[in-house]
Amino acid sequence: MNDETDIQIPEWLGSCIDWERDDLKDTPFALAWRNGDADAAALGFVRHLRSRGKPLMGYSREYVAELRASASPTFCETAAAAVAELLGKSFQTGDHPDGRGTLLGARPEILQIGATREDFERYARLVAEGREMWQQSRIHTVINILRFLQFVWPLEECTDECLIPLFAFLTTAMQREWKSTQKWGEVMLGSNGHNWWVCQHGGIWKAGLLFPEFKGFEKFQAFHPTWFEREMNLLIYADGFTRECSVSYHIGTVDLFLDCVRLAHLNGLSFSSNFYEKLRLAAEVEWKLVQPDGTFPDFGDCHATENYVADRLRSISALHEMPEAKYLAGILKTGKESPFGEMMIEELHYPSVGENLRPSYDALEARPPSFLDTALTESGYYAMRQDWTASADYAAIEASTRGTVVSSHGQSAVFDLRLCSRGRAILIGNGKGPDVSDMTNMDRIWRISNGAHSTATVDGEDHVPIRSIYRFDRVVVPTVEEWRSEEKYAYFSGSHESYERLEKKVPGSRRKLFYLRGEYWILIDRFTAASQDDPHKYQQHFQVGVPAKLAEGGRAVTEGNGGNLLFLPVEGARGEPSLKPCPQPLEGYPSPDQLCYTNQTNGNFLFVTLLVPFEDGNIPEVETRLVDVFADNRALSSWEATGLKIEINGRQDVYVDLHMHWNLPWECQGFTGVERLFHSNV
Repeated sequence: MNDETDIQIPEWLGSCIDWERDDLKDTPFALAWRNGDADAAALGFVRHLRSRGKPLMGYSREYVAELRASASPTFCETAAAAVAELLGKSFQTGDHPDGRGTLLGARPEILQIGATREDFERYARLVAEGREMWQQSRIHTVINILRFLQFVWPLEECTDECLIPLFAFLTTAMQREWKSTQKWGEVMLGSNGHNWWVCQHGGIWKAGLLFPEFKGFEKFQAFHPTWFEREMNLLIYADGFTRECSVSYHIGTVDLFLDCVRLAHLNGLSFSSNFYEKLRLAAEVEWKLVQPDGTFPDFGDCHATENYVADRLRSISALHEMPEAKYLAGILKTGKESPFGEMMIEELHYPSVGENLRPSYDALEARPPSFLDTALTESGYYAMRQDWTASADYAAIEASTRGTVVSSHGQSAVFDLRLCSRGRAILIGNGKGPDVSDMTNMDRIWRISNGAHSTATVDGEDHVPIRSIYRFDRVVVPTVEEWRSEEKYAYFSGSHESYERLEKKVPGSRRKLFYLRGEYWILIDRFTAASQDDPHKYQQHFQVGVPAKLAEGGRAVTEGNGGNLLFLPVEGARGEPSLKPCPQPLEGYPSPDQLCYTNQTNGNFLFVTLLVPFEDGNIPEVETRLVDVFADNRALSSWEATGLKIEINGRQDVYVDLHMHWNLPWECQGFTGVERLFHSNV
């Protein structure tokens, strides 16, 4: 619709229909259009659409009947209240003016159970009266309207008359969005795909598949399969993770692909074996990275309230036939109890096909994962765990490329760390923050910066300079030169060169994490300065999401029921401790305390910190100190080779980690070897 907002909706809708199609041109409503009766033509056309056998929209009357029969009385009341609340909201919300403040944002079961005929009639009036907003729609409007149409298609409560304004809104949005997005490219979204492509073009393809009767819609059927195949190859690494550097956006993007795939299958369309393989790998990331508490490690732009992986495990196991996900659904916290009894509905971002997943779920045989640790080596995401139970220790490190345009939902930090002790999340993220693009908004800018992450920094500088909310001024490609996953331990070692850009250069920043399963982690942050005369401020940051306090010797201890953590900095490889509240607390987002160790020195430096998990208030008695490692006819410095003596649980452990780009026979505390990594308990 042009800027002439006073045009009548039936006239506009009629002008968008291809009345010369063989299935339309001889119909009574086509004759009504030619005779100038736009109201009769529009109503007859919508009735025709809803009476077609093909294409299938995704939700059937049988499914809705089963859903309603299974819903608890409490859910029915909740759904009705949710509809009333949505209808009372502004029609325009958020950065994307697409009407999601009203019913377009509702889940299908809410509409299919809670909405009455009067509700749909009121919504139709809101849509018709909101035509000024139609001119502002930019992105994501098409796919949201289509989902709404799919959800309500079989509902008698949603009459044909109610859908006329929605179809007028759809045709307007298609014109605007295609004109806008057909020129999207490297300048805006980079060279490697983006979730905006999947959301926008997936919606445009849907419109072409479901409603080819509108002028210009049918051509978009050509997106299948070529566009989907290409986008999957661009956006998803070979290991299954998205290039956007956000677990939250990864899950949503996989659901966007699945949304289209299921609708395609329903209508007899398929994809290549390579596409299916990559979609499966992408879906598996969810359970491969899951934390013991059933959440995801909230790397990058994550939505703080969306800790729902455990709630989804049953759905994704049934939809993707993943026996490991079903196994984990049985042993991790499975979230809220279903209000639909034995009926199992999909817990996805973007459901588009109504199906009771219970038969598929019951037919799937649960199988435990064949490994403990996860290494997504192409994308750079690593997780080490004690076991797969809900009370396990867990740590994850993000070693992904930073600074390319497509990594825009990542944040500045390289080697960010998430950690759970005995199943309780201790080191967490600060969430995405407000969805704004204003550099003056410190709530958002701070959450992108290194200060909001569990990383190590030099001279207070970010790893990747932040140009704007979604852009960086440098590309950093970390190197992970060693990853081990053994029966008794796991080990990560990686480096990056982000501080080579400084006037007083620090060309090498290395992070190592050794995990002796069930007992402790050894975290080493090592810096190589260009000049031994240059002063630097080195800092090791931790985002502590539970109550904590400082103790003697720079130690920090978390408190509360369940898993806790002792931070034990090693004398000679530590800094001055500080523990402060979050500097940018924000309602609705995490606001973890800031534990930081700071050392100001000239030249090279390294931090060595022991991280010891324990339960409740049972703080373990642990002592550790640096010990000499002898090689090359001398005692090496701890920066060259770190030797540790650790007294814990009535025994003495010895740890040796060689850092240089060479190794020779060594001796430490009576142990000898030539290996670069050694632990006396392994």
